[in-house]
Amino acid sequence: MLRLLPQGCTLIKTLYQGAEAIVDLCEWFGKEVVVKTRVAKSYRVRELDDLIRRSRTIREASLLSSAKKAGVNTPFVYHVNPVEGRIIMSYAGSQSLRNMQGSSMFASLISMLGDSVGRLHSVGIVHGDLTLSNVLVSEDRLTLIDFGLGEFSNEVEKKAEDVYTFFSNLTMLHDSETLMKLFLKGYRASAGESAARVEERLREIGSRGRYVEKELRRRG
Repeated sequence: MLRLLPQGCTLIKTLYQGAEAIVDLCEWFGKEVVVKTRVAKSYRVRELDDLIRRSRTIREASLLSSAKKAGVNTPFVYHVNPVEGRIIMSYAGSQSLRNMQGSSMFASLISMLGDSVGRLHSVGIVHGDLTLSNVLVSEDRLTLIDFGLGEFSNEVEKKAEDVYTFFSNLTMLHDSETLMKLFLKGYRASAGESAARVEERLREIGSRGRYVEKELRRRG
């Protein structure tokens, strides 16, 4: 896809290219940065597409900044161009939590992530796409990235869905139940009064998921 990089940016490599956005690693005025550009959708009316890309770009930049104020490590936002659907932010490295599986630090990192997600939820931020790949690790520091599907919400259901999405990542891992307990221990420490309600709703979502799977097997 042909696209223009911001003034002063030299492309180092493309980190990710998907249906919603392209993420490039660039050199920008002497520093390594990540440039995230939302992809224009030709099937949408131009005016509507511009509005959607603009609003989602502004929202994501706001979520990143608000999360940082809540004590959660996120990339620093250097520049936002809503018209181009672009955010320039700091580069947090390439080591994801997914790559840390099997390391002696993995369990403690899961607990730390629970604390970070609890902090997000305590200030009404839902990440929207909590996966092992969207958490970067540098030594013992976690950085949450890709808030493109995130939103500001205090709904218990959405917070529980946030956690459920992450737990779905853990189900295939060795000792997943222990890892979930470690996550929730960290979560309770920072999520505040809503933690118990989120956990209750999380169990309900899990029950619904198991029911659907059972029905699909029965009808299959």
